[in-house]
Amino acid sequence: MARGFTQRARIDFLDTFSLVAKLTTVKVLLSIASVQGWSLLQLDINNAFLNGDLFEEVYMSLSLAYAKSQSNHVCKLHKSLYGLRQASRKWFCKFSTALKTMGFQQSTSDYSLFSKGTGSKMVILLVYVDDIILAGPSHKHLLEVQAHLSQTFKLKVLGDMKYFLGLEIAKSSKGILLTQRKYTLQLLEDTGYLACKPQSLPVDPNCKLNLVDGEPLSDVILYQRLIDRLMYLTISRPDIMYVVHKLSQFMS
Repeated sequence: MARGFTQRARIDFLDTFSLVAKLTTVKVLLSIASVQGWSLLQLDINNAFLNGDLFEEVYMSLSLAYAKSQSNHVCKLHKSLYGLRQASRKWFCKFSTALKTMGFQQSTSDYSLFSKGTGSKMVILLVYVDDIILAGPSHKHLLEVQAHLSQTFKLKVLGDMKYFLGLEIAKSSKGILLTQRKYTLQLLEDTGYLACKPQSLPVDPNCKLNLVDGEPLSDVILYQRLIDRLMYLTISRPDIMYVVHKLSQFMS
């Protein structure tokens, strides 16, 4: 782990970003897989950020085990480390280059989406930092891609897709069920409402919110964090979209 917060833009590193797949892309891919009856595999890259190659000069202080005896020495990094601000970008550069070498084409609509082959040989790959989804009509071709990736990166093979970014995926002959049950239960537990009674409507339609009535919250951060979590819950629960939208107008 490097102390990346001490890095200065344009001095200690150049461009940086963390590429993540669009949730719209995830849902569209699951929809196509459901209609077409495709196989879905999930992979995870072990220590993904350690794979990135550094091209700029980055120096790091020695660890405490060496600092006392060799106080005038520093480390020159050749590989990326966790904590560096450019670590995510370097990782994706390494991963996308490896995929293109394997014959994958990168989508211009969502740069985290890659495709290879056509017809029964088509393989779709979607990456969210270090979480990977493989989808396609042929389970055999998915395993071939998995084998190629394992030659370059250390993989954690998770098997059939069941849990991705807080989304629970259950596949059957009737299609794919997408829920956030575990995420919702954790949200209720964290806020102390696990034993609350269910309601048919998430809010009284006649309720009018304003900035004057009521007592100010003691910790506004908790409220803001809760709204963020509820926004993510709208992925599978669009029925709470209206009330979350109204509550998010009072984030301050």
